[in-house]
Amino acid sequence: MNQPEIQLYIGKIQQWTSDLLECKNRESICGRRLLAYGLWERYRKDLPGDIQGADELYACLEEMIVKGIHGKPYFREIPQIHFNISHSGAYGACALSPVPCGLDIQEIRRIRSRRLLERVLSEEEMKIVQSHENMEREFCRFWTRKESFLKLSGEGITRSMKDLEEPEWFEEFQVESKVLGCISAYQPCKVIIQEVEYAVF
Repeated sequence: MNQPEIQLYIGKIQQWTSDLLECKNRESICGRRLLAYGLWERYRKDLPGDIQGADELYACLEEMIVKGIHGKPYFREIPQIHFNISHSGAYGACALSPVPCGLDIQEIRRIRSRRLLERVLSEEEMKIVQSHENMEREFCRFWTRKESFLKLSGEGITRSMKDLEEPEWFEEFQVESKVLGCISAYQPCKVIIQEVEYAVF
């Protein structure tokens, strides 16, 4: 049986928003532009209406996207196409998939307080992180995993991160040395990761 294919697009925020240097929400714009790029590249035949190009598609995204009970976005007219967006540090990322998915990327950062560890990690996970030679990296790995699980279910921050159940499948990846990521789904998937240079919008 063929596994569903998740296409993961990754781009540098500075490149994808170089025309919007004064804008405050460049991270979100990068994610949306990657979404428009991926939709046009992969699913243009499924798009509603007479959209001509990724730039026009980007302008239509606001009308195309609605939110579920806990705020998980989806396409009203093309619900068979699933997506998830994340950004951290210098990068934005967007996953496009024929099945529900959850995506998170996170820049490795200094752990601000023990309270953060206690809020996110189970006792067993806490021991793993505290005994690791690189605590920040190991904590980041758990964080991206848990965030991706929450984004998959659509529950977001409505529930505790300490005792999340793992879905059927997840795959961790690395964007560069300081940015980790995780993609998850309810069934095993094949992931294709593509770092994309800026496309003109």
